[in-house]
Amino acid sequence: MSTTDETLAAIEAAVTEVPGVTDLYRARPTVASAVQAVRSIATNAGPLLRAVVDDDGVLRVVIGTDGVRPAPEVARAVHDAALATATALGLSLSRVDVRVARVG
Repeated sequence: MSTTDETLAAIEAAVTEVPGVTDLYRARPTVASAVQAVRSIATNAGPLLRAVVDDDGVLRVVIGTDGVRPAPEVARAVHDAALATATALGLSLSRVDVRVARVG
């Protein structure tokens, strides 16, 4: 597993700990992440990561929420947790894109 993969795994762990997050879905892949996913499946080399960083430095995260806390509030908390984790681990991002795929 590469350093970027380890960082993304840590971001995913931080996101799933945010109150109100029930699911973490695979973000729409970039070409590079799609190739990584195929290699990972073919070789059983490491986890299939759901968070994706595209070529422009945008972190993409897709979540499901529990419906108890308002989805925008959960999405903001996910943004903050993902950005703080990325920053702490030295991953420079241009922005964090959080999408809510499911509420409740």
